[in-house]
Amino acid sequence: MRTFSWVLVLAAACGPGSGSGPDATGGDDAAVGDADPLIDAPPLPSGPVNVVITADNAYSFGYGTATSIDHFTQGVRADGPAIFDCPINYGPESYVVPEADAPPTAFLYIIAWDDLQYTQGVLAEFSRLNATVLTGDPGFEVCATGLDYSTGPDAQTGPSLQTINAEIARCNAGTGDAATSSKGWVNSAGAVTPGANGILALGETNEDAGGTFPIVCHPTATDPGVRPAARWMWYDPNDGVQQDPFWATGANRYKAFQIFRLGVSNIIF
Repeated sequence: MRTFSWVLVLAAACGPGSGSGPDATGGDDAAVGDADPLIDAPPLPSGPVNVVITADNAYSFGYGTATSIDHFTQGVRADGPAIFDCPINYGPESYVVPEADAPPTAFLYIIAWDDLQYTQGVLAEFSRLNATVLTGDPGFEVCATGLDYSTGPDAQTGPSLQTINAEIARCNAGTGDAATSSKGWVNSAGAVTPGANGILALGETNEDAGGTFPIVCHPTATDPGVRPAARWMWYDPNDGVQQDPFWATGANRYKAFQIFRLGVSNIIF
């Protein structure tokens, strides 16, 4: 699902001329006919952001700039039914991000890591007045850092904000190790950062009952959820090996942890 872009289009309406000549007398009709129409720009997204998110196995998220995350929600890790099953906050979790922490010019970031077992992916909805962002939006990019949080003392909370921002800088510069990371940012078509490797994997929608993942709670009139059009996301090294990126191999083939981001310039609605 695509979301909105706030592109301001201005067109000046021309009034009748004041000089002498054919258009100066009775020229109103001609002037009106020649005028460009006024085009109203869509309103900027505003208000707090209502978030519903889940990951197999773990996520953090935040808002910031192209160079760093400024407002950060630290990781949550889950297994089995606590990833998928309703109600909200048993399986997928809900949050409210204050408007001041998510200005309309911000980049949205999602950080995800897994346990290297069974399935893996992230699914989310971020909604506010005039705008909704779903995972699977083709504007998303991913950078696979190769830093493994499947085990160890930080496996539950994941990488710190300091570590994430250091990796964002490395992704932007394209200086990651090509053998152990994506080296830079990629999207579903390939490299965004020159020399980056792999692609953003866009999986099934949240309405595919026969897919890899169970359907996560849909929104209702009274409860939040993740819309059916949202798609699971992960990183695919795209190295010629025919392996579904949403299934783990027991090794860190998919170079998690992974940083997903959606920039304001890519949001179109």
